[in-house]
Amino acid sequence: MIDIHIHILPGIDDGSSDLEESLMMADISVRSGVHTIVATPHSNLTGFYQNYFDERFYRNLQRFRRALERERIPLTVLSGMEIFTTDHVVPKMDQGKLISLNHSRYYLMEFDFGLDGEMMGGRLKDVLNSGRIPVIAHPERYECIQEYPDLLYYFMKEGCLSQVNKGSLLGRFGRDVKETADQLMEQGLVTCVASDAHSPKFRTPFMAEIQDYLEQIYDYKIAKQLLYDNPLRILQDEPVSFYGVKRI
Repeated sequence: MIDIHIHILPGIDDGSSDLEESLMMADISVRSGVHTIVATPHSNLTGFYQNYFDERFYRNLQRFRRALERERIPLTVLSGMEIFTTDHVVPKMDQGKLISLNHSRYYLMEFDFGLDGEMMGGRLKDVLNSGRIPVIAHPERYECIQEYPDLLYYFMKEGCLSQVNKGSLLGRFGRDVKETADQLMEQGLVTCVASDAHSPKFRTPFMAEIQDYLEQIYDYKIAKQLLYDNPLRILQDEPVSFYGVKRI
C-alpha cells in the first residue's frame, strides 16, 4: 500500500513529537503492509504550523530518512505537505514555499472545517487555474460537504481529486463523518484512502484494517484502486481516471 497523508516528521506539527515516535509510526506502517508514504506536515497555518519548504524542512526529512536506514525499516518516505488553503496560496506555490506530493502536479489541500462551499470552490479553482491539481484532504470532515455532498461531485468534475481518511470510514470521527464518507464511497467520489496518522497510539498508520474493511464492504479491486493504484498514479504524476463518479 501507499499512504499519501501522514504526519510522521518529528516535532514539526501536531503529529509525531520526536524521532522515536516517528520510527514507531514507520514500523507500524510497514507491518500493516505499507511500503511508501508521503510525509505531509501541516503547512501554511499562520500562527501554528507554517512549515514552508526551506532548509529546516529538508533537514528534518533527511534526518528521518537516515534514521529509517539505520534502523533497517524498509519504508520509502517522499516529500509533501498538507496545505491549509487560503486566498493567497498560489503565489506561495509559485515561490516554492508550498510543495506538492512527490514533486508532482498534485497538491494535498485542507480547509477550515466550517468554510462555506462557495469559498472552498473559489480557492480550488484558483489552484486549478494555475495548472495544478488539488487533492482535497478528508472532504468528509468539512461541514459544507456533510450538508451538501454534491459539492464534491462538482469539485471533482472540475478536476480535483479526493482523499478520505481511514478513520472516517471506520467510524472514528463520529456518525456524521462516517455517514458522509460512506456516501462518497458509494457514489464513486473517493480517489484514495490514507491514514492521516498523527501518532503510534492514536490515529495510527496501521493500514491493514482499512484494507480489510474495503475488501469486505466493497471488493478487492476497489481496495487496490484506493490504496495503491491511484496513489501510485499521483506520485508518478500520471492522470487519474474516475470510475462511477456521479451526482448524489
